[in-house]
Amino acid sequence: MSTVAQRRRISQLRLVAQRLVGDPWSTPTQAVNAMMCMQGQDFPGALTSIALRTNSRSLSEVRDAFKSGAIVRSWPQRGTLHVLPAEDLLWYLKLTAHPRLLGQEKRRLDRGIEAHHIDSVRDATVELLHEARAISRDALLDAWKERHLLTDSTWAYYLLHHLCVEGTLVQGPIGEDGKQLFVLTDDWIPQPRELDREAAVAEIVPRYLTSHGPSSRKDLNWWSQLPLREIDAGIEECAGELTGIIVDDETYWVHNSVLERYEGLGAGSLGRSLLALPGFDELILGYASRWMTIPQAYAEALVPGNNGVFRKSIISGGTAIGFWRPGRAKPIVELFQEPTPAFQRRLDKAFAALPK
Repeated sequence: MSTVAQRRRISQLRLVAQRLVGDPWSTPTQAVNAMMCMQGQDFPGALTSIALRTNSRSLSEVRDAFKSGAIVRSWPQRGTLHVLPAEDLLWYLKLTAHPRLLGQEKRRLDRGIEAHHIDSVRDATVELLHEARAISRDALLDAWKERHLLTDSTWAYYLLHHLCVEGTLVQGPIGEDGKQLFVLTDDWIPQPRELDREAAVAEIVPRYLTSHGPSSRKDLNWWSQLPLREIDAGIEECAGELTGIIVDDETYWVHNSVLERYEGLGAGSLGRSLLALPGFDELILGYASRWMTIPQAYAEALVPGNNGVFRKSIISGGTAIGFWRPGRAKPIVELFQEPTPAFQRRLDKAFAALPK
């Protein structure tokens, strides 16, 4: 059986890998590039997660990175929204999202969505965006309705998802209301990178282990949906740059550069670290299981009612010690244990340090 100390060490190393403690990345673009894919279901939360990993902790700098075209949001893996570097979008969609889309053909047909429906919506969308350049979700759906292309309102999500996964659309710039706009991928990303499958796998494995490690092969399989045989080959290829940490007969791989930064920080400073994280942060959702960071006794409380909405967490020394939500005057906190006055002051500083 693994010990609390082993789990805490793994989680603290992940804090270092994800730059939540120690030296952050210089810019939002660097942060997203290093992380490869970051949870993006909750857009305001995604902005905060990115900013937390940068020098300035500035939400406006993250918005600027979207507006400049450096980073985008789409459905690149596991059927959920993620933020990733714009230049990596197309090759990553082909590797991880296209197979999933093909696997949904029967369900699509069962819902009555034929290939000609998708073709008509695509043609109309391309024509519309050649004039508008960028459009909100609501305006795009209204345009489909006006053209009698959205005959069933329940098709809307699937059609948006399909056009994004196939690479026609992507969520890029941000409108005046703070919501992202849809743009044509070919217009928004003029110079995408191109990688064949072998090169793509060889890149994903070290990028993930450097930004998320220590992680097991199962973590990477869940995160990317790549086959274990390809993951194993990728780990073997960069094995000289990795260190394996065995917990419960499972090897958790971490890039040696993370270990160097971890040792430079020292156990004391890591143990004293205190963070308030948004609900869908990669520290919690970037792995197949969350037990390294979330105590098993509180795992179910992370997603009340199992409704897919993850609560905002408070992380002390690499371990979740409670949850929080915004309040009118100050955050409403639910801690697993009664805080001391000294701890409450540290917690107030953690909330004050949240990106603005």
